[in-house]
Amino acid sequence: MSDLLVSVLFSSYNGASRRLRHTLDSLVRQELPQDRWELIAVDNNSNDDTFDLLETYSDKLPITILQQRKPGKSGALNLALDRVKGDLVVFTDDDVRAEPNWLKAIVDCAAAHPSYGVFGGRIVPEWEKEPKDRFIEWIPMGSTFAIVDDTQSGPCDPTKVWGPNTIVRRELLGTSVRYREDIGPLPGKIFAMGEDAEIIIRLAANGAKSYRCAEAVVHHWIPASSVTEDWVQKRGERLGYGMPALFPDEVPGGVRLSGVPLPTWIESAQWAFRAAMLYLLPRSKKRFWAIWKYYYMRGYRAGIRRYVSQTMTQ
Repeated sequence: MSDLLVSVLFSSYNGASRRLRHTLDSLVRQELPQDRWELIAVDNNSNDDTFDLLETYSDKLPITILQQRKPGKSGALNLALDRVKGDLVVFTDDDVRAEPNWLKAIVDCAAAHPSYGVFGGRIVPEWEKEPKDRFIEWIPMGSTFAIVDDTQSGPCDPTKVWGPNTIVRRELLGTSVRYREDIGPLPGKIFAMGEDAEIIIRLAANGAKSYRCAEAVVHHWIPASSVTEDWVQKRGERLGYGMPALFPDEVPGGVRLSGVPLPTWIESAQWAFRAAMLYLLPRSKKRFWAIWKYYYMRGYRAGIRRYVSQTMTQ
């Protein structure tokens, strides 16, 4: 076995009220010896028993527990990054169930491919209620549920490395590469999705190569409340809100109205018209996507106002 050391990081906001215990139990069952890895868990301003629950695992896991009072996943992970000791930094979430060989597979994969700096494992859905509705076949599983169920290992596009199973060599992060704290989950408001993608895209721009490690598997919990057309369509607004932050060069230039480029207004109006025309019709893939795009464009407009200045688009 390679002598690479691993640091596993996640933040949790009110995780004790949800699936945190299941995540921790799956980490207890890891095949990689505990002297080869550490867990840094950040209680991110929870108002439930998250901190107390984490403390009950102090004698079961090689865990360091931090508290971040400022709300926001990205800031919480940055706090953890300042404490890592491992050669490999593994980012995950507090609602996954890791396969027992998860960390061992990550170490083996990184050792076998030393020229790669970023690794992404498989993320498969763990449904609270198995979806029977046909619309589940229409949705973008990656951006909606962070599902990447590619069973083939090999080089991959950096945009296909997703949050709950993201691995980066610590040398690439150094002391300065950190999450943007203006992107990522915040309680109680719309936020820009894509904090994990943004940091990987930045590393790729600096030359880091990405590799898919299909043997490293986590199961991502998907509550039944998230498997509805309405929830998924409104999720598109968060995705749209984050796109200008991730890809500011793709925002159209030219004349702006209320801070938004004219071509974006035109595209928004087209999708709003389609959504309105199809809304009262029977459910269909075309109807679903028209409404999804309506919400996406609403978020995209807000994201342009937030993240892209007028001068950047000229």
